[in-house]
Amino acid sequence: MAAKLSKQDLEGPDAFQSTIELISDYISENKKRFYSIVTAIIMATVIATGIYMYWNHYQYSAKEMYARANDNLVQNIENPENANKNIKLFQELVEKYPHSWSARMAHYHLGNIYYNLGEFDKAITDYKKFVSSRISDKAGIKFFALTSIGYSYEAKKDYKEALEYFEKALKSNNAGFESVAYSNIARIYELMNDKKNALESYKKALETASDTSKAVFIKYKISSLS
Repeated sequence: MAAKLSKQDLEGPDAFQSTIELISDYISENKKRFYSIVTAIIMATVIATGIYMYWNHYQYSAKEMYARANDNLVQNIENPENANKNIKLFQELVEKYPHSWSARMAHYHLGNIYYNLGEFDKAITDYKKFVSSRISDKAGIKFFALTSIGYSYEAKKDYKEALEYFEKALKSNNAGFESVAYSNIARIYELMNDKKNALESYKKALETASDTSKAVFIKYKISSLS
């Protein structure tokens, strides 16, 4: 048997209806403020959507351009005559999409191209631009960029700067390349006539060496310095 409703229950306002009436009353009393809030929300949504779509298009266009430049680089890697064309493609990418992931990677490739051309100052500039970007660690090649800066300074016979960047490379994510890092450091100490530190670094290089031929060479260096 259903419970009887009291007179108060029958005459009492429905909760949902009461809420609607309160909202309607608020809107009626504050029309200007209400429409301003709604307009602001709509505008914010439109702007956010526009930014999202623009950024996606920006990154996608940059990746397409990067793919074309990279393909040209791979296909002509043994042809020095195409170096200028490759430089132009990557520089255009950097200029057109400076805030993209692809542009930051372009600096790394430019560094390699300039290094192979013997233009070490330009190579250093682009390598440093790549290293300073937030993607360098994520890309997994920060160790190689830092090492390449070291090689560039070594080629310029600036051994102090070369040592600094080889040490930075050693401190970066260098899994599997510890022996290379220590060997580079040892070689620079040797060039600086610091036999004590060179010997110590070669010993560390030997401890981490996984390549047999590399280990034989390091043993020879240790023997000659001892």
